[in-house]
Amino acid sequence: MKVFLHLKIDIMNKSSNLFTMEQIASLLGVSRTTVWRVVNNKGSVSPETREVVTSFLENYSYSKNSIASNLKRRYTNVIGVVFSDIENPFYAKALEGIEVVCRENDYSIILCNSHENYLEEKKALDLLMEQRVSGMIIIPVEKSDLNINTINNTNIPIVFLGRYIKSYGGSRVVFDDYHAGYIATSHLIEKGHTKIAHIAGSPGTSCTEDRLEGYKRALEKNNIPFDPSLVFYTNSMLEEGKRVTFNLLNRQKNVTAVFAYSDFVAFGVIEAIQEMNLKIPQDISVVGCDNTRLSKIVGLTTVGFENINMGKMAANILLEQIGYLRKNDNYRGEHKVRISKPLLVQRNTT
Repeated sequence: MKVFLHLKIDIMNKSSNLFTMEQIASLLGVSRTTVWRVVNNKGSVSPETREVVTSFLENYSYSKNSIASNLKRRYTNVIGVVFSDIENPFYAKALEGIEVVCRENDYSIILCNSHENYLEEKKALDLLMEQRVSGMIIIPVEKSDLNINTINNTNIPIVFLGRYIKSYGGSRVVFDDYHAGYIATSHLIEKGHTKIAHIAGSPGTSCTEDRLEGYKRALEKNNIPFDPSLVFYTNSMLEEGKRVTFNLLNRQKNVTAVFAYSDFVAFGVIEAIQEMNLKIPQDISVVGCDNTRLSKIVGLTTVGFENINMGKMAANILLEQIGYLRKNDNYRGEHKVRISKPLLVQRNTT
């Protein structure tokens, strides 16, 4: 099972979605044999005709390595995976689960990184369609709703993982983010904290919104007024979590606890607190979210989910829907929703 990693994507925004040799031949007014000869560089083709076919293929960014195999059939045993930040250890565990299912079913993976940027996500979606993937697993980002038309136009099964686009819905394997936020904040309140900051994720993403609502509900239930000035948004990356924490603690001297959007953000929070010569948890307590392997090493209190199983679930749903599509043309099967329940894991940071 192959995994192809695309860290930087520089391609044209073209949609070569599912062109077969027959379709290209029809569009260009030539024979299928002519297209085959150009693709495989065999046989006699006039220079003028070769130029027409070659220009078409280049215009739609067909790679030479994939033309011969992929243009011959409508489907490939390749799926696309678009992660928002491949440095996050949670995604490594989720990818492990996806890989297991794909390997068992003889599928390969093309992995793209959107860097928490919806424009890079758009490029990734275009790239994957040009590579004629049969389905995609996507972790959407802020403003991913602007890519809904692109997602709809793929005409292949899509499964969201970890987050989803609320205005789109669709099949998804996600967290119970509301209860994750509620559990994390309630734990800090039980420890005696009332000035609890929340370093949230990217604005507009489903998990950011839901974890924030859980945070608010825990405060409300314990008669602690919600203070918007204690909520800071990040792009979900470690360095950003660190930068935001410096900003937070310089402006809010009375904060005694932080609920971080993710473990990865929490690691940045911890670095900032330590560099400010404050002690954890004596001066400030920290709770993360995801329960990654590194959080155990660091001793981070966090809210955990079955992330490797979530990757498996997403891949199984996707391959099932690909199977439906191949048998029934446009039918992809019913949308399926799987929600992973949260569980508090208490360690040394609270």
